Amino acid sequence: MTILRCLGLFTSVVTTALLGCQGNLPSETANSPAAPLTTSPAAELPVVTVTPKAAAMIKQHVAELRDEIPNGGKLYLRVRVVPGGCQGFMHKLDLDLKVSAENQVCESGGVSVVTFRSQGEMLRGTEVDFGEENGKQGFKVENPNFKGEDAKKWLAVLEREKDVR
Repeated sequence: MTILRCLGLFTSVVTTALLGCQGNLPSETANSPAAPLTTSPAAELPVVTVTPKAAAMIKQHVAELRDEIPNGGKLYLRVRVVPGGCQGFMHKLDLDLKVSAENQVCESGGVSVVTFRSQGEMLRGTEVDFGEENGKQGFKVENPNFKGEDAKKWLAVLEREKDVR
């Protein structure tokens, strides 16, 4: 059985002090070959950071799904970028049971976060928060790599990935 649950999402600019994760492999894939990460100044930023508010909501969702998780499995917050939306991309948040060698896993705010290795640099510096905007509550994703001219570089990568996946 696969549990893949989409979490509500809206994007917004957020500033807050956080605990981040650098993108390490889970122990079950530690022997798999790792894709090297670029050593740009941005490489010093965590891949994904989860704020305390977002972590609390994610943990609440996980607790609600506990009975659906087979054999005491673990749910991960999968953060990814997919083509679509009015800007050409969307950030997608899911709860996922599966982690493979093509993923990197880290902890942030007590939440296990999984991303595709191929999107490591694309997501580096991303913050997941939970808040209210215009009377609606939901998760907010702020990714500094999808602003202005930087977005064009990643949109081309997403188009290539769309054809592969």
